[in-house]
Amino acid sequence: MKKKFDPRARYISILCVFFALIVFYVIVLAKVQIEGSENVTDGSVAYTRTVTVSGLRGSIYDRNGVLLVGNATSYDVIMEYGAIPDTTRELNEAILDIMKVLEQTGTAENLSCDDYFPFTGAYPDLSYTEAVSYSDSKEYESLAEILSANKLDPHSTPAKDLADAMVKKYKLSSYTNEEIMTLLVVRYEMERVKFGAYQPVVLATGLAQESVPYIEEANIEGVTLKIGSERHYEYPGYASHILGRLGKIQAEDAEYYSEQGYPLNAYVGSSGCEKAFEKYLRGQDGTMEISYDAQGNIIKKTYIKEPIGGYDVYLTIDIELQIAAEDALKETVESLEYSDSGAVVSLDPDTGDILVIASYPTYDLTQFESIAYYNSLQNDPAKPLFDRALLGEYAPGSIYKIGSALAALEEGQISSSTLINCAGTYPYLHKPTCLGVGGVNGMHGNINVIRAIGISCNCFFYEIGYQMGIDSVTPYTSKLGLGVASGIELPERLGSVAGSAYRTQNSLTPWSQGDDLSAAIGQSDHTYTPLQIGVFMSSVVNGGNRYNAHLLHSVKKFYTKEVVYEYTPTVADSVQMSSATYDTLISGMRSVINSSSSLTRYFSSLDVPVGGKTGTAQVSGKKDYALFSGFAPLNDPEIVSVCVIEQGVNGGNAAIPVSRIFKSFFEAEVEE
Repeated sequence: MKKKFDPRARYISILCVFFALIVFYVIVLAKVQIEGSENVTDGSVAYTRTVTVSGLRGSIYDRNGVLLVGNATSYDVIMEYGAIPDTTRELNEAILDIMKVLEQTGTAENLSCDDYFPFTGAYPDLSYTEAVSYSDSKEYESLAEILSANKLDPHSTPAKDLADAMVKKYKLSSYTNEEIMTLLVVRYEMERVKFGAYQPVVLATGLAQESVPYIEEANIEGVTLKIGSERHYEYPGYASHILGRLGKIQAEDAEYYSEQGYPLNAYVGSSGCEKAFEKYLRGQDGTMEISYDAQGNIIKKTYIKEPIGGYDVYLTIDIELQIAAEDALKETVESLEYSDSGAVVSLDPDTGDILVIASYPTYDLTQFESIAYYNSLQNDPAKPLFDRALLGEYAPGSIYKIGSALAALEEGQISSSTLINCAGTYPYLHKPTCLGVGGVNGMHGNINVIRAIGISCNCFFYEIGYQMGIDSVTPYTSKLGLGVASGIELPERLGSVAGSAYRTQNSLTPWSQGDDLSAAIGQSDHTYTPLQIGVFMSSVVNGGNRYNAHLLHSVKKFYTKEVVYEYTPTVADSVQMSSATYDTLISGMRSVINSSSSLTRYFSSLDVPVGGKTGTAQVSGKKDYALFSGFAPLNDPEIVSVCVIEQGVNGGNAAIPVSRIFKSFFEAEVEE
């Protein structure tokens, strides 16, 4: 008998096959997922890039370990080639979006993509900037290369033609003129750096932490943040001339830094201590491999070579003393009717340590990147960028009389008891007058060298110049620091040493005996820097040894503070000085303070006796320049200071900042 067909059996069979297939696919899928999970990172890598990781730059401290310049975390805004949108239009929109965010966060001054931008004006009325007119400038080199790459004549293509070519190339014509200008800035920078898989474009540098959330929240395709560091100044506006700045490697220095292993986009010390001690401060760069997925997200970072931080540099300056000096110099200059500038230095006479070095007017390193601020400094007639302490050349005036007295005493021309008559007018040659302190009808009568130094009698020193000639004096003053390199690690000028040799070398009017008179009192062709005068006076009060002036105290490793280098005081030269000569000069300089009621008043608050010498230098077409050099304590000097105030009229005015420095110095000693 034939069996009856049961449809339920068919359904059951189909269901069994279906469930079997499900089980099969689940097993296969699980296997794929398990095996794939083992290599998910490698499998998702779209591309990798090797980048240089800068070693953290060393910090700068004062002699007491007070931080002056350190590092603060900063952020660079970068556009990565592998993560940018696919179409030209989308990339243009992304550029506009990030530039808008940067503007909204107030970081427009942090833009770096416009550093080499060759256009000035507003689109479409553009012209080339002045920078590209110099054939040896980086701006010109970049422009010529880009013009050639765009098949335009690098020598004759107008700015408008290049801009129009870029507008067409990057499909910018549908944007507003303002938007076109923004896009041209970034597109030009992309061409300049050859934007590609291995070369991102940096849009802005040195952003502060508070700007980061806005950029991250914008989530603009292709834009990433790179963590870096920038210099942080603990005392803005102080010690600016000596601390210095960082800057990009200049074309003329590229070969040197390249040989030292620097990438050409590195920032290096460009002035001041940052430049002088670059070899200690620089970090050793490392390399890192960065892996990205197809969307441009970083999925892995691997150090190929770890970066190494730079050493910390300790300077000889005392920042508290520096602040006191700068404040006092500023207040004094601004209180005087004709003056607008000056300089002051302080040294340890037994080591050459520079405790203070200041120039006024000065500037604030924290604002230096502002173009408007920099232009204001450039246009200031008082020249705040000019470091008068190291580059200003001044006649020493009557401070030089200490050198004339020293030479005369050591050469036996006079003794401490020799009397020379001052009748108010020197009786020989062109009969110059005496402008010293006190006297009756301008006459000081018969005086010895101690009295002559104390009242700054010109006639006494005219006689020394007449009898000896300045060429017999300058060997002493040069050995003690006038007209020679001071030893400081920063650029300085050497000034000029008055005498027959100077006149001959510079094809000037031949030297005459009348010139000996002016030179003996610190006029004529004498010009020296405040630091040189400070070294000279230090050499005198320490007994005749000229120590190299220096700013570097020591170098230490970060964290461990292990000493890598420590400066050893170095005697650069010396003169033989008898104890009798030394005592005579010290007594004379003590007499300077006692002979002036104003000087006595300025230093009366100190518990230690002070010696010093005023100077007044005549400058053609201007009011007299004021100078003062002081030291203390009298019998065992620990500090020497020199102040120069341009158009300060009276040497006593230059003593005011010095008195404030001494007060700060000795009060600090008492506290210790």
